[in-house]
Amino acid sequence: MILLEINNRIIEETLSLKFDGASNGTKPEAVEVTFADFDGVLYHISNPNGEKTKVMVSISLKFYKELQEHGADELLKRVYGNFLVSPESGYNVSLLYDLDAVPADKQDVIHQAGMLKRNCFASVFEKYFKFQEEGREGEARAVVHYRDDESMYLEAKKDRVTVVFSTVFKDDDDVIIGKVFMQEFKEGRRASHTAPQVLFSHREPPLELKDTDAAVGDNIGYITFVLFPRHTSLNSRDNTINLIHTFRDYLHYHIKCSKAYIHTRMRAKTSDFLKVLNRARPDAEKKEMKTITGKTFTRRRPIRKRRTGHAHKESDAKATLDRTSGCPPQPPSPLSPSPLPPDPKSQENVSRLLCFLFYHYFPLLLFFRNNGVACLIQDGSA
Repeated sequence: MILLEINNRIIEETLSLKFDGASNGTKPEAVEVTFADFDGVLYHISNPNGEKTKVMVSISLKFYKELQEHGADELLKRVYGNFLVSPESGYNVSLLYDLDAVPADKQDVIHQAGMLKRNCFASVFEKYFKFQEEGREGEARAVVHYRDDESMYLEAKKDRVTVVFSTVFKDDDDVIIGKVFMQEFKEGRRASHTAPQVLFSHREPPLELKDTDAAVGDNIGYITFVLFPRHTSLNSRDNTINLIHTFRDYLHYHIKCSKAYIHTRMRAKTSDFLKVLNRARPDAEKKEMKTITGKTFTRRRPIRKRRTGHAHKESDAKATLDRTSGCPPQPPSPLSPSPLPPDPKSQENVSRLLCFLFYHYFPLLLFFRNNGVACLIQDGSA
């Protein structure tokens, strides 16, 4: 699965471009960039007072006052030293870099500038990791409202540090996919015995937050990490902070990627089903008919003769009388013109009959015409 970058690439690329240009003697250009990051964080890169040789990087966090209670100012002073200046108006932290005095270790300076948000978050984690290392128990629980409706809770014990994230799922589908992710985290502990314990509770907060004002609802979820000394030691705490402070963003990012992947598969499957249905539909094929000599012909439908106006009127009047009288309609007379064309086979049979009568009965007719009349006259005279 993809891990989100803990550094800000825009800050690093901008400072790299400015430092490289200053090292090569390129005339500096003005810069004015404002951009956002996860958790409502806002960055601003500018030239203070219009001085192109100075670059200021500022960050605004809605929850920075809560981080100040856990030593955020001291940690930033320790990491950034002289680069840390009075914050710009509307921002919480500002770093100032002079392009006329490019530092020798500029790559490390650029990397630390890109880690500004992470370093602000790190103060609260380092404080409670130190409590656990010293065996101090009973310290007040830290609460950081890192988003409008979501919070992070830290509590230190002698043998562990408990970190609880509350998150809001916008859709019902996100709750289901989120449960699947949490189940995978639980199963991951079987594969790696050094992994922290992960617990997930839906609708209600865990027992650690029983007496707090933690939110309750159908779209509320709580993810609990139990960090042991092997995760909070000096050698591994930096990596633990890097991973855990972006967990909420990591979870929702993969939920949305999973939904997009499912929708893509559904559309592809639907397209395949439509192709199968189109292939199953029979097409009306026109068959070509040929005679024995090889000539092509098409069968034509017989043309019906139109009835004359007089016959048409008679049939319509007859049908009207039948309907009004209630009598069943009479069959058409054999003398009435047939609307169908004559059958060629019947015409051939009539011709054969006439030929038969002509050759066999015509001589008898001639005989009766010549002799029969005379016999009738003689019988009448007698």
